[in-house]
Amino acid sequence: MNRDTARVKIKTPPPGPNARKWGEFHRRYAARSTYHEGFIWDRSQPATGPFCTDVDGNVILDFVSHVGSSALGYNHPALVRIAAKLQSIDPDRYAGCDFIGAWGEDPDKSEVPTPSHLHYKLMELTSQFGFGSAFFTNSGAEAVENAIKICYDHKKNYGYGLCFYGAFHGRTLGALSLNRSKKIQRDWFPQIPNIADFPYCTCRAHPCSCGWMVCCTGKEGLRSRLDHYLDPDIGLVDPEEVAFIILEPIQGEGGYNIPSVDFMKEVGRLAKKYSIPLICDEVQTGIGRTGKWWAIEHFGIQPDIITVAKPLRVGATLGKKELFPQEEYRISSTWGEGNASSSAIGYTIIETIQKENLLDNAVSLGNYFLGQLRGLQKKYPSILEVRGIGLMDAIEIDSRERRDEIIRSAFKRGLLLLGCGYKVIRFLPPLDVRRREIDMALEILEKALKKS
Repeated sequence: MNRDTARVKIKTPPPGPNARKWGEFHRRYAARSTYHEGFIWDRSQPATGPFCTDVDGNVILDFVSHVGSSALGYNHPALVRIAAKLQSIDPDRYAGCDFIGAWGEDPDKSEVPTPSHLHYKLMELTSQFGFGSAFFTNSGAEAVENAIKICYDHKKNYGYGLCFYGAFHGRTLGALSLNRSKKIQRDWFPQIPNIADFPYCTCRAHPCSCGWMVCCTGKEGLRSRLDHYLDPDIGLVDPEEVAFIILEPIQGEGGYNIPSVDFMKEVGRLAKKYSIPLICDEVQTGIGRTGKWWAIEHFGIQPDIITVAKPLRVGATLGKKELFPQEEYRISSTWGEGNASSSAIGYTIIETIQKENLLDNAVSLGNYFLGQLRGLQKKYPSILEVRGIGLMDAIEIDSRERRDEIIRSAFKRGLLLLGCGYKVIRFLPPLDVRRREIDMALEILEKALKKS
């Protein structure tokens, strides 16, 4: 498949007979999950960039990028080359917290990047924050779990954790305790104690209308709820009792919500004032998705810990060295630090973004895409809002039913999309997306909007 000439091609509107066959085969014993209805990628068939082939021979334009975990789309040559070098070596995943895996005699002359090299690369990307340690795991949820463990260990206090409405931080029990995006994610699961939540302010007007700003008895003027909560005189919790604050610089699962700059600066100010570790969950926003390495850079505040996973292919908890436990056994994992292929690919993804100037591409084509989406908003009143930064973009539709119908209609025409929040459609093209591919997606999206 030639990316320069590839186009969407629908032989049988999906889901076709082979897709239904594979779906039934898989679901017979697979636990119920969030499987997309009808998208069955055929790994044996051609794929390149945002284009892939399904089991019925349809060429699909993927603007989901496996929920942001395929930052460079399908079969990027640099990633294929590095994977080929490692595919004949077993075990690929090894006990990396117990044994260090090398490639050759000298780390400075290694032909293949190892987990050790990925540590150095990530410290390069977080040098502006003064970070000095990283810990690798299997997923974003595990990265979050280890972030809060690090904070609990560092503070050794009553262990209050502060999160925000609309948050999504993962599906393991500790991370799940911080989620505020969908009730179904938390029903009947036990929660870790002492978690308080606050409005995630996206208001552009001042004063805001979301409840983030309140009038405090005995104090002059409006103050943020977090400021009130931590106030030594009239607050509800002594700041010394708080182990961490965690937030997404842009909310993902919660609806691609972009916070106000004032809100973000207030959270950063209070974290710094009271020496509370600030965890930025960049599992979906990190590694260039918004046109900067980290979305938090758009808001001018300093995190103490960053969690990342999806585009990196491994989970990673990155932070200031003084926060991390210095004792053995406090953080560890059999496969932590020991995912050879994924670490090499993660390193190569970062290197490719640097070599191909893909941060600039995310900015320029992200601006173009947002401009075109705003043009559609003027034509179709069902689009209530267009929002995004870089290549992390979304449209909010006037009803959930219409949102779902647009996604179904676009997929039948060959454009793969996903929802988030309550009635939002998100767009996650690869970071090296081209203008012709965006135009192709917009053409299909407009046909779906007309039909809805």
